[in-house]
Amino acid sequence: MAPELNEEVSDRLTRDDYGWLTTVAKSGQPVPKLVWFYFDGTDVIVYTMPSAAKVRHIQAHPQVSLNLESDGNGSGIVVVGGTAVVDSEDADPRADGPYWAKYADLSEQFGLTEAMPGFNVRLRISVDKVWTTPTP
Repeated sequence: MAPELNEEVSDRLTRDDYGWLTTVAKSGQPVPKLVWFYFDGTDVIVYTMPSAAKVRHIQAHPQVSLNLESDGNGSGIVVVGGTAVVDSEDADPRADGPYWAKYADLSEQFGLTEAMPGFNVRLRISVDKVWTTPTP
């Protein structure tokens, strides 16, 4: 059952551009990777390359967490946990309206616009846990 997300958590999941997606390797080692993500109001969406280790990790151990940055002073931390699945192996992030609206400018800035079709695996994380530290 999905937790009720308060306004602060929903706002951060909507507004933040970067998060640390932590998967679990075959060895049991947690592996954090910086990702772009989109929150659709219920689930977190991440696009990645088919060869990315996170795809194999999720297929073997679907429990993940997404950690958002703090305010720089140890407050305002948001972490969501949940179950991740490979939602599509033939997706184009440029065709995902809300995702592309969020990342088109950054993609252009980093010269990734043409490379984005290589990120054709869509991961969907069903959020079932939320951890926060209060913002002063």
